[in-house]
Amino acid sequence: MSVTKIQPTHCDRLAYVYVRQSTAWQVMENRESTERQYQLQARAVALGWSPTRVEIIDEDQGRSGSTAAHRTGFQRLVSDIGLGRVGVVLMLEASRLARNNSDWYRLIEICGVTATLIADEGAVYNPRDPNDRLLLGVKGTLSEAELFTLRTRLYEGRWNKARKGRLVFPLPTGYVHGSEGQWELDPDVQVRERLGYVFELFRRKGVARRVVRDLKVDGLELPARVMAKEAYGTVMWKTPTLSTVIRILQNPAYAGVYVYGRWDYSGDRRSVKTGKHVPHVRPVAQWPVQIDAHHPAYLPWEEFVSNQARLRQNSYANGHRGAAREGTALLQGLVCCGICVCQRGYHNGDAHICQSMASRAVDFEVVRAFLDAVSPARLPVAVRVLDQIDQDLADQRRQRELQLEQARYDARLAQRQYERVDPDNRLVANELERRWNEKLERVAQLEQAHAKAEAEAQWDLTSEERAAISDLSQDLPAIWAAPTTTNQDRKQLLQSAIESVQVDGRNHVGEIEVQIRWRSGVITRVMVKRYRRGADSLKTPADAVDRIHELVRTHTYAEVAAQLNAEGWRSAFGRPFTSQTVGYVCRRDGVARGTGNTRLTAKEDLEKIH
Repeated sequence: MSVTKIQPTHCDRLAYVYVRQSTAWQVMENRESTERQYQLQARAVALGWSPTRVEIIDEDQGRSGSTAAHRTGFQRLVSDIGLGRVGVVLMLEASRLARNNSDWYRLIEICGVTATLIADEGAVYNPRDPNDRLLLGVKGTLSEAELFTLRTRLYEGRWNKARKGRLVFPLPTGYVHGSEGQWELDPDVQVRERLGYVFELFRRKGVARRVVRDLKVDGLELPARVMAKEAYGTVMWKTPTLSTVIRILQNPAYAGVYVYGRWDYSGDRRSVKTGKHVPHVRPVAQWPVQIDAHHPAYLPWEEFVSNQARLRQNSYANGHRGAAREGTALLQGLVCCGICVCQRGYHNGDAHICQSMASRAVDFEVVRAFLDAVSPARLPVAVRVLDQIDQDLADQRRQRELQLEQARYDARLAQRQYERVDPDNRLVANELERRWNEKLERVAQLEQAHAKAEAEAQWDLTSEERAAISDLSQDLPAIWAAPTTTNQDRKQLLQSAIESVQVDGRNHVGEIEVQIRWRSGVITRVMVKRYRRGADSLKTPADAVDRIHELVRTHTYAEVAAQLNAEGWRSAFGRPFTSQTVGYVCRRDGVARGTGNTRLTAKEDLEKIH
């Protein structure tokens, strides 16, 4: 029956043998299946094709048959069938050609149009024959259903293991598998303490970028697991980066929790480059698998949750206040419109905002309210600050000592490897000597950095100095105005006490209504005068003007200027006084001139002053 379907016109065209395995592992391990597919070349010859007219398409080896998008061999096969160059297509089974009905039925349709046969190990099918067409359709449906069943079985099995906390995946740095597969803390003390130091830095700094900055300033590296096959699972040390620190802070495994399914891939967003679904992080309450106290933790779960909230607050996206920065706007992230929500509307294309105002006056009144509200508490922070400094120095010293100890061990290990090699084997000895020298240079660098850090960290306060610091800590306004206090520090102080600041300057003539919502829930209402143009322009100091009024009655303008300069006074622009400057002030204020002054017009005064 198979032979009767084959006509001379079929043998005049090519016979294609399609060979495919789904994965590279199957190509290497399933040798019998691969061999059977290549033996179809002999079956084509037995069916009447000349050996020179038989071609093998095996460029899709190691590629899944779930889609034809990435299978260039299948695409070439379909193209040649459509051009009428193929008499028969031989495959081991339908699943080798396609694992989805859309590709399978498209192939059958094209074969039917061009009178191309389809053959396997046992039969030849003519897509133009109704019975063969029906049989080919059933084979394609069974192939697709088989793949779906296999995927479902694997999918459910994976989730079942995850629900029991037994699904194995690469452990985060700082953990290793125990003898029975359980999670254990890394036996390397340096790895454990470095990760703990990262969490401690974030606990104090509150901003991931500052954690990275402090690590780099101290010359401390972060551990990382090698995922390459050659050294899989070993620990290497890398320069800290922001992405690495954030991954550590956002990983719930460090809180002792086993989590699976944090990422949701069911959305409709796709990557422009790969075409794959772009996942998004599920909220903590929607994690499908969460097993508490699954393994030893580096920090409590409550602290992990608060860290995630802090990281979200540090971003300006989605209305968050953001981390405190060095800008002069002290109410950054706190101030909002008291009339509407026009802050984001303007950036999203609205024609205008409903109100605008200068920040200086509002900042001044809010700061004054903050100091009035907090100063009576007489914050006793001096002793805690000094203790914290001592603890910080001790932590930094501990991390440097661990890093130095590891470097010395690596150098000793490199020395032992060099000493064990045969000296006559120079090819190996030279390389081991080079590695030993690199380790010794690393030790020398760390020792120098450690000695420098120790010298800079030396400080010893007397009892009088500690008492002075304690007294200063009770004076918050003095600390606020100190030149060593940065705008970043001031913003952090404001954010610690204030929830939000609402401003309404549209319904008040010449004034702005400011409502301060404190974290305690209390609301303070303050009226602020609007900023007037020229209010901050440069002016001659009032005391200097009074001195001019006093001296000009008995002295000339030149004598007054010389006297002011001798007393250390300066003009509005910070320059020494001249007779023209003194004369301008006198005429402006209508003060009588002394003898010997040169009369100048106001216009001339201005020209000479500038």
